[in-house]
Amino acid sequence: MTGLVSAVIPTYNRAAYIDGAIECVLSQSYDDVEVVVVDDGSTDDTREVLAQYADDDRVRVLHNDENRGIPYTANRALDAAEGDYIASIDDDDRWHPTKLEKQVAVLDRLDDSYCGVYTGGVIRDTDGNVVQRVMSHDSGDVYPEVLVRNTILPHSGHLVRAECFDAVGGFDEAFPIACDWDITIRLSRQFKWAFIPEALVERTHHGSNVTGDPDYDVRCRQQVWEKFRADIARHPDIERRFHAAWARERGVRALEAGDRVEAVVALAEAFASEPRGDHAALLGLAPFGPRALTTARKARDKVADLRQP
Repeated sequence: MTGLVSAVIPTYNRAAYIDGAIECVLSQSYDDVEVVVVDDGSTDDTREVLAQYADDDRVRVLHNDENRGIPYTANRALDAAEGDYIASIDDDDRWHPTKLEKQVAVLDRLDDSYCGVYTGGVIRDTDGNVVQRVMSHDSGDVYPEVLVRNTILPHSGHLVRAECFDAVGGFDEAFPIACDWDITIRLSRQFKWAFIPEALVERTHHGSNVTGDPDYDVRCRQQVWEKFRADIARHPDIERRFHAAWARERGVRALEAGDRVEAVVALAEAFASEPRGDHAALLGLAPFGPRALTTARKARDKVADLRQP
């Protein structure tokens, strides 16, 4: 296996987490790595934490003069990266020690029609309990399916050939959120993906997660629609399912917020667009409010746990 891997880490006010992300890269069984951290104008102790790596030639740290947002910061990290492969990692995510070794081995066997390889992951609560498993299994040509929903997740599970980032132009700085989904769509239009069905990424849910914003999914889909509506409209089935997913996300958000009327309206729209069993189940829960949704989710998770080997 050959090739330098650049782990790129945009960070902002994550003094409590950033050293853990750096250390999990430096502890990889695949040792031809560099870490490129770009601090997006942090106002906490992030700069002081990063200064501890000043004498480690495997770690390069850049600082933005002011907070510029994730896409700009990620692009600055890409510009500084010198690797043959780019591995994105969020500052509060952690990798299994063999993640890069397994990914480079897979990608080395694939032709240049593949941009990269990704893995599964798990999400834990602050007590260490697994609250969600992320295991897509999608591989090969995932376009235009990726327009409906981003299944090439977690983003911290990606290992991508550097020249493929060059081919699609990096992150879109007009996308303040959903930039991960946006670049995955653009990569998927030109290239294929491989998948390793192992949970090699871990994330802990805490109060400062970006995706902890309850409106995050709805706002992401709005941005994707505004940019890719022409692409979506070329595929009538994709367009129908995209709008069903959008209605579902609005309905679930309304149900979580206790707005039963809006939840019923949006989830009825989702079911009308795509009459699936899970849409019917959510619509049935909507009149009973957020407590019913919480109970149903707990039951679903218990069933999922029982099915695990």
